[in-house]
Amino acid sequence: MFTLQTVPAQPEGQGRHGAAEASGFSLHAGLEIQPGERAKLERLCRYVSRPPVATERLALTPSGQVRYPLKTPYRDGTTHIVLEPLDLMARLAALVPPPRQRLLL
Repeated sequence: MFTLQTVPAQPEGQGRHGAAEASGFSLHAGLEIQPGERAKLERLCRYVSRPPVATERLALTPSGQVRYPLKTPYRDGTTHIVLEPLDLMARLAALVPPPRQRLLL
């Protein structure tokens, strides 16, 4: 079940401008780009359009599996993930939302 909760109001001058935090999630909407700031706009566009997987780190093992080293180890010490190619595609496909469905309420 999904419930929508509002963030309690903070007194003026407290917290970060244009940011909200609730239940472990944060949203930062305080970025401002003025007309003519092409470098700032390009940096934002590159950030938003980055792929979910760093393709430079993907490698095939001699047995034909896909090996993906993690940027930082998990708490349990896991440093890389090894999957069958179809399993990797299934996990990536699960991240794609259904067509014409709203992602935000």
